[in-house]
Amino acid sequence: MRIVTTQVPFPHTIIYDYYAPREYSLMFAELHKLKPLMSDKTDDGDPRSNGMIGLSLDKHYRQDRSKSDILTYNRQIFDITDKLIPDNPIMSYLDMCNDDLTQINFYPDGSDYQSHADHATISAVTLFCHEPRTFKGGHLKFAKQEYIPNLENNSIILFPSYEAHEVTKTQGSGRFSINQFYFINR
Repeated sequence: MRIVTTQVPFPHTIIYDYYAPREYSLMFAELHKLKPLMSDKTDDGDPRSNGMIGLSLDKHYRQDRSKSDILTYNRQIFDITDKLIPDNPIMSYLDMCNDDLTQINFYPDGSDYQSHADHATISAVTLFCHEPRTFKGGHLKFAKQEYIPNLENNSIILFPSYEAHEVTKTQGSGRFSINQFYFINR
């Protein structure tokens, strides 16, 4: 696990090799298992989606979150918050978050997701894909700043949810993401 924090063009943190190999393998297998259950987000009423399919894990595993390796292993972010705070003060909000949602997405050939901000405090996107990559494009992009972070397979980026972002058109197939939204609720 390698943590890189920068303040430019806005405070954000990228953690490379975020999940241990066994965790990653179990989570990737779960992504593939759940892919047939994903629905087109455009059909679900999200006009920003163009062909992307997704699934809310919190709804899918409503009865028992422990049945999901993804929902089990993604909790580790709360165990390393103290490592994130010194270089990225925005991450101090992570300790205050008392609610979160997790969504998985898959980007088929020709799909993208238009610019938007999230309605949360902190957003996190983790990239999952086969190596070598079987797609081009599909970049997380912060258009206002013309910034495309260097996301490698099994890397997570944490950023303030108010920063508008998008996913560029994907050419080919194989791009999964796990998106987490952290909230501070009363």
